[in-house]
Amino acid sequence: MHYSAAMKRFFKLLSLLLCGLAVLSAGFGDTLYKWVDEQGNVHYSDKPHPGATRLHLPKPTTYAAPAVAVPQARNDSSPPPAQQQGYTSFEISEPQPDQVYWNVQSVTVSLSVQPGLHEGDQVTVTLDDKTIGPGAATTVTFNDLDRGEHTVHATLSGPGGTMIAKPVTFYIQRGTKGVH
Repeated sequence: MHYSAAMKRFFKLLSLLLCGLAVLSAGFGDTLYKWVDEQGNVHYSDKPHPGATRLHLPKPTTYAAPAVAVPQARNDSSPPPAQQQGYTSFEISEPQPDQVYWNVQSVTVSLSVQPGLHEGDQVTVTLDDKTIGPGAATTVTFNDLDRGEHTVHATLSGPGGTMIAKPVTFYIQRGTKGVH
């Protein structure tokens, strides 16, 4: 069978392409087999073949690119970036746990919010059965308190969810007039 020069070039290119594919597919392993058929064509395979020469290939070099943070597009309803970061702490800073107040009728409750209250977030403070809020104030005063034990609770609500501060119990004591 006679082939024209163009056909011979085509078969050579096809043979090279197939060999290249075989080498690439074998590159994922570490052993490759090479042989030449009766027509002089070179073949490569990852499977043994009669008369094939065994070639040992080095492990392929690989590279894992580091992860890249992709910024997300904001729409008008999404909170500003500071809000998306969330809060690192939310607690009742005043009064202190088990603090005793003498001869007072009002107590000011102060909240600590880190990194700071975000615009639009709401705080609610409850002392016993009295609630102030929701609002944006981190300091509230409760008046007309009786002597005895009192417990204050605080919650912070916003698009990111609700945080609850650890409740604080404090005491109001009043002196009595001495009997002569």
